Amino acid sequence: MAPVSTASKAFLSALLLLCISVAATYACFTYFQASERAVTHTWEVRSAVGDLESAVNYAARARMSYLMSGDAPDLNEYKGLVSRIPAELRRLCDLTRDNPVQVDNCERLGALTTDRIRAWDETISQKLQGQVLDLNSLLQLNLRLSAQYSLATAGITAEENRLLAIRKRKAQHGFGLAVTAVVASFTIAIFLLYLHYRLLANELAAREAAERQARSSFERESAMLREQERYRSFVESVKDYAIYVLDAEGRVASWNKGAERIKGYSASEIVGQSFSRFFTEEDLREGKPEEELRIAAQQGHFEGEAWRVRKDGTRFWASNVLTAIKGEQGKLEGFAKVTRDVTERKHAEESLRRANTELAAEVAERATVEKLLAASEQALRGLSLHLLRTQDEERKRIGRELHDSLGQYLAMLKMNLDLLQMGLPAGSDPRGQLAECIRLAEESMREVRTISYLLYPPMLEEVGLKSAVPWFLEGFAVRSGVQATLEIDPEFRRLERDVELALFRVLQEGLTNVHRHSGSPTARVRLFVENGYAVLEIQDRGRGIPRHLLASSSQEWQGSIGVGIRGMNERMQQLGGRLEVASSESGTTVTARVPGAQPVSALSA
Repeated sequence: MAPVSTASKAFLSALLLLCISVAATYACFTYFQASERAVTHTWEVRSAVGDLESAVNYAARARMSYLMSGDAPDLNEYKGLVSRIPAELRRLCDLTRDNPVQVDNCERLGALTTDRIRAWDETISQKLQGQVLDLNSLLQLNLRLSAQYSLATAGITAEENRLLAIRKRKAQHGFGLAVTAVVASFTIAIFLLYLHYRLLANELAAREAAERQARSSFERESAMLREQERYRSFVESVKDYAIYVLDAEGRVASWNKGAERIKGYSASEIVGQSFSRFFTEEDLREGKPEEELRIAAQQGHFEGEAWRVRKDGTRFWASNVLTAIKGEQGKLEGFAKVTRDVTERKHAEESLRRANTELAAEVAERATVEKLLAASEQALRGLSLHLLRTQDEERKRIGRELHDSLGQYLAMLKMNLDLLQMGLPAGSDPRGQLAECIRLAEESMREVRTISYLLYPPMLEEVGLKSAVPWFLEGFAVRSGVQATLEIDPEFRRLERDVELALFRVLQEGLTNVHRHSGSPTARVRLFVENGYAVLEIQDRGRGIPRHLLASSSQEWQGSIGVGIRGMNERMQQLGGRLEVASSESGTTVTARVPGAQPVSALSA
């Protein structure tokens, strides 16, 4: 009796271990489902984030379209899109309310959404009231708010990904333990069954040989049935995937609940029918069902994504895996097919593609606007040059008229007064008055000549900048009391007419600023050639230019210093040169550089 008792214990232990393996297998399925639920929840949160960002971006574009066009349809579209945003935000918050971190992220996202909509409504209200809006400032504000919004949504997505990673690790750990339990229990059960078999074989000997063989066959069949039952239970329990079996001709042989949920057919309606009824009319005309069966039969499996049709006629984007089932001799017995509905992912990809296209169009439009602005700036510079040239021509004309007409009249007046004075008696009183008139006429002639030379000195055109500058400095010292010294490089030669005129105007304006604003008793002027540039340098020892004016050298200053420096800068830029201003408490240095310092003949000048 002892051997029989031991065999019974081994058999009972094996059964117990088989039960443990069943429980471990069930645990595996449970971990699979938990992992799948975590992945599904993460995709739902990502989808909600994408829907919210899409609604906000579309509303922002509709607002900018209304602010630029003022059309009522754009305003209505904006209001409709804004009304969708709270619902999308609530859906996202409902999906993440079980996580305190995500609740804080949603509150921050809600606050950003409220602030952004309030800012939008304020600009819409200003537009409706007829106020003029600065679209560039609004665009910068919108970009800044959009960046903050993207950071908030990225925080939600990152937190969800972190939770998903943790859940995956837990699921994988549990799955590993369950698999280990299944393998260990099966191994020990097989060992115990083998031990049971050996004990019975020793006890019953040959009489029990046939019975043992029958029992062994029964046990194998039972195990196979259990495996089949577990597989059937597993397939039936899966609802997110359509799992079904086809025969060799493509007719449905089995149908799970996931297939019924996704495709809409019950098992009684579809079993025995061709799987081609799931295809669209276009795919049927092109022979896609037969092609998939052929590829799966030849290569062992077929994978792809395409539109499929439900029972009610609606379409969905399906991810399909078709695997061939072959017997021991390699004969094709049928096919196993797994289908998943990925329509939401397809729509999300299309939405992202459309958003990228719209963004590319906006970037191209902005580049076009920047080109137009550059062209406008170039046109403005051309107009500035034209005004400067017109001013110089007008000065030249006025100077010539003062010199040629009024100056001649004053000269004739003096000559007549001289003749009249010589004709009067020596002791008469009118001689004193005539002498005063002659003196005044001489002063008028001198002043007219000075004014005409300052407006457009003929010496500059006749003998060049190198000779005109000393004459100007001599007159400037007499008029202002500022002692100016001049240093001229021996290599400095005649320049183009426009270049010499521009440098002369810079000299005039620079010395005028020294006299009016610097308070310096002296000034130093240098003319030299450096690296192919003609250089004019004006240096004083005055109080210097205020920092706020010097830092804003590219702006339209309202003060006289700013206007003068801007005019000098414009002249240099039109000739391809540049104006440099360096100032401190010990004085200011203005340096004008013009390219092309090549000698020019007197005739060309």
